[in-house]
Amino acid sequence: MDRSTPVTNSACKSALAVVILATLAGQALANSSGAPARTSGGPFPGETACTRCHLGSDLNSGSGTLELLVASTSPGEYFYTPGGTVSLLVKFSDSDASRVGFQLTARSGDGCGQPGSLAVSSATAGSGVVIRSGSCGEGTDQQVQWATHRLPRTGTSAEFEVSWTTPSESPGPVTLSVAVNGANGDLSTQGDSIYTLEATVYPDVAPSGPPAISDGGVILADLFSQTATGAPGAIASASGTNFTAPWREFSGTLDDTGKLGTVLNGTCVEVNQKRAPLFHLSPEALNFQIPLDAGLGAGNVQVIRGCGTTEAVRSDLSAFQIEAVKPVFLLFTDDPPAAAALHLDATLVAPEDSISGRPSRSALPGDIVVLFGTGFGSLTPAVATGELVVEPRSLASTNVRAMLGALEVPAEDILYVGAAPLGVGLNQVTMRIPETAPEGEHAFSFSVDGVQSAAGPKISVGAVVPPMSAAVACAVDLVVQPGESCTHTVSGVEVEFSVNDDGSACVSAASLGLSLCGESSLDLSLVNAEVSKNDDGSWTVVKLP
Repeated sequence: MDRSTPVTNSACKSALAVVILATLAGQALANSSGAPARTSGGPFPGETACTRCHLGSDLNSGSGTLELLVASTSPGEYFYTPGGTVSLLVKFSDSDASRVGFQLTARSGDGCGQPGSLAVSSATAGSGVVIRSGSCGEGTDQQVQWATHRLPRTGTSAEFEVSWTTPSESPGPVTLSVAVNGANGDLSTQGDSIYTLEATVYPDVAPSGPPAISDGGVILADLFSQTATGAPGAIASASGTNFTAPWREFSGTLDDTGKLGTVLNGTCVEVNQKRAPLFHLSPEALNFQIPLDAGLGAGNVQVIRGCGTTEAVRSDLSAFQIEAVKPVFLLFTDDPPAAAALHLDATLVAPEDSISGRPSRSALPGDIVVLFGTGFGSLTPAVATGELVVEPRSLASTNVRAMLGALEVPAEDILYVGAAPLGVGLNQVTMRIPETAPEGEHAFSFSVDGVQSAAGPKISVGAVVPPMSAAVACAVDLVVQPGESCTHTVSGVEVEFSVNDDGSACVSAASLGLSLCGESSLDLSLVNAEVSKNDDGSWTVVKLP
């Protein structure tokens, strides 16, 4: 090109268009050279997700699905072998996406720990994946790795695979964080959907020593009494260390005979040398049922790891007293100590919205409630140790007494005492709240054969709201008292006028979506009526058509 030849306006426009398209294309590729560091959406300080560049919606609000597999299984079910190498597979699908990019990290501690190392997988899903490293953040020279796409995948779904060599020194919990961008392909960073997930995986390592029960570590499992005395068949708990491998938890299962098993992951519990059914096991706690044949009086509890093998390791004996009866009641929460109680419709007995994630309401005088406990004593017909009760089994003793604060529950209002159906070692009391029970939080206690439970669990009793009288037809000069209502039909539509307990009044018509209220006056011209408020809080219907 002759340098003296002037550049035309159209040539300028074409050159500018090339620059713009190149810029937009770079944006559309969702960081086509891979995501920057610390954008995997993890729980660490200074961590972000891809939303710092890609805008369009809240995290995880799109229709896509994101999954992470560790060695072809769920992270929650996987325990890594220190110094081994496993596959980390990211699977993503979103029908609204046309390009997919990702970032994955494996970190520990405050997010600057780099446990093990990441590498590109030789599998097909590892194609186009790159491993990068850089500073963990400002003010530190620590380096972290992250896996990301070399180029984003085209399509509505994608899989990215990374090889992870697990830490061999000081193995501990590792947090895996993944962020995926389901880009919409409109050549901008707008309208993309970002998805994240995180999971913690733990090493498969042996306990650091023999099992050990803490001093006073064996108690009844009610969270409140902290009593080191139990009854045959009751549910108890033990706290300590090294009951099983670190970070492991196990739940008991029933055998073919419908009984709760006595060994979990090689760990068992003996009460006076009798194997105890196990409900739950973790490194520092376990729940068990006191065997019915463990005997009465001074006893002991022992935790055994490697139970039934030549390599069995036993804890020291922990003292535990066993009596014929030792009733305690379970709690929903220990602060405040809300008794584990249900209405007959399974709603929790507690002030409304007081227990997160579960509907609750206070009991009213006359309501029937079910309370759950353990240690009540012998049942009839009798049950075996570890047996799942599938039908009601009444308490053998009829010498029972229930107290709601200082108020005794009448005997006729104690409707059932015995085994809780579909439980092992679990007891229940079904009773009617006395009609004279005052409003408030009342400590509940219960006694069997004169042995009384600790009066700590609370039952919430609400105030009875007097029911509105049956609605009558609104008429001129009709006086409507607080808590009363009347109805009026206008052009075939039923309208209700009601007076609240506080003296305010409302008019409503469901079919019209009408709902109006007033403290001292109310305009009812919309329904061709007039009312006026009286000094005593009642209202008078003044005029009707």
